[in-house]
Amino acid sequence: MTGNLINKLGNRLRNKLPGGKAHVIMAPAGNLPPKLAGVPGRAGVLILLFPHKGEFSTVLIKRTESPGPHGGQISLPGGKSENGESLITTALREAGEEIGIDADNIRVLGSLTPLYIPVSNIEVQPVIGFTEKEPDFNINSGEVEYLIIVPVKQLLKGNKERIIKTLQVRGQIVRAPGYLLRNEYIWGATAMILSEFIEIMTDPEMSGHC
Repeated sequence: MTGNLINKLGNRLRNKLPGGKAHVIMAPAGNLPPKLAGVPGRAGVLILLFPHKGEFSTVLIKRTESPGPHGGQISLPGGKSENGESLITTALREAGEEIGIDADNIRVLGSLTPLYIPVSNIEVQPVIGFTEKEPDFNINSGEVEYLIIVPVKQLLKGNKERIIKTLQVRGQIVRAPGYLLRNEYIWGATAMILSEFIEIMTDPEMSGHC
């Protein structure tokens, strides 16, 4: 079943994506922090799919506290692009640096819609990859506090079971839709990216496989 699912997902990613319609489901609202000045940066993040304890799963990370806009948040592994590299390469390289995966064992299935993040002035390209065996994770303690492994079937309930919290972000009050996964609140750009992934995985073309 997993092989069939992965092939269907790869095919689905080559068709029209939900894009902004999926992002807006989980978009924060309210007195959002102002956009940072300057030319937007580029980044790649990885939605890694793999078997874990008999379940089709993915992994999120809890970032260490830092002065930046995303310090301490739950996110997908990934980071800023280096000069001359593709954003797929970025996502794989950064995930390798953060959680110790071997890019040579990852089958890239495709990409989701790029998402611009005003608070950090970065456009993020989400990449979806698959590995047949659970990676031997090795976290970089300077960047990652811990991992959160989530079964995909649990994640797929998220857009129907979303909750909204009122948060203070850089001195501004924000109403943030989010997912409660493994007792962690996932919101902001990560939730918006996952929203598109959920919409794709619950598309009729994918039904009956998760």
